[in-house]
Amino acid sequence: MARRQTTLLCVDDNQSSLNICKIILEDFGYKVLTASSGRDGLEVFALNAVDAVILDYQMPEMNGELVAAEMKRTNPRIPILMLSGMVSLPESVLQVVDEFVAKGDPVEFMLLAVQQVLSRNEKRKPVSAVTRPRVAYYDSEARIV
Repeated sequence: MARRQTTLLCVDDNQSSLNICKIILEDFGYKVLTASSGRDGLEVFALNAVDAVILDYQMPEMNGELVAAEMKRTNPRIPILMLSGMVSLPESVLQVVDEFVAKGDPVEFMLLAVQQVLSRNEKRKPVSAVTRPRVAYYDSEARIV
């Protein structure tokens, strides 16, 4: 029996960031659903089986903290990774998310954080035992350089 592909939900109000995130994660074998606002993210989350969520922190109307809190209320076990252009996040945010990655960090940081939240959720081997992703650098059009 074939194993179901891991499905991630990326939520970001910046369409370029959303497209880059989708392309990178699909390149590493994940199925990626996207939403361009917190409210849309909650709708996609409610209608689909999602293994983990990657959220932008700063979004209009409903920021990443509010979206994460609502998702955790619905499914307390859902792994949530917060992305932000900020170097650090308020303690209240860190209490509702499982990992934080700054948008300026290398792509590998996000990929490792995704592996970590998924492995913790599935009670698999620690991420140190998981094969590290290959090093890839992407330009602004999400092309490997």
